[in-house]
Amino acid sequence: MYGFAGVVFLGFLAILALHHNGSIETEILIDSPPQTVWTVLTATDDYPLWNPEISQLRGQLREGNVIEFVEGTGSDAMVFHPTILVVQAVRELRWKGHVWFPGIFDGEHHFILETVGNKTRFVQGETFTGILAGTLTQSVLRDTGDNMHAMNVALKKRAELASGQPPKSPAYHSGN
Repeated sequence: MYGFAGVVFLGFLAILALHHNGSIETEILIDSPPQTVWTVLTATDDYPLWNPEISQLRGQLREGNVIEFVEGTGSDAMVFHPTILVVQAVRELRWKGHVWFPGIFDGEHHFILETVGNKTRFVQGETFTGILAGTLTQSVLRDTGDNMHAMNVALKKRAELASGQPPKSPAYHSGN
């Protein structure tokens, strides 16, 4: 009776009813001051040398800029073009990107540095929104968290070496 338009409308309602956003957040305590951690984090030309999550990053980390980064390597590599939302030196870096166009599958990624005595609490996370964000499975979120954790550990090692500290085993927490 309602034809194709009715089916499309019911399909859209089903997507909305089943939709949920996903997010992941990881953290690690780094035995280096935030300035050292920030210097390593923002030296993006060096990412291929140490960063297991983001193998390349091109573009200036300035609010409003569109950057390009490659996540992974080889045939599994994915290229993203997010817009930088926040750059607060030694405190926060945040960007937002999307697949195809905004509202379908968006990701807002953040890096937050907090001073803890003479150490840094480094928090990395991402919130996924959009119509297709509800398709994320727990295993995808877990894999994303594992990739973030690998970057956190590599950042910790590099920052501690840069500040003359011997690397220690990571103290971190990962949560959804």
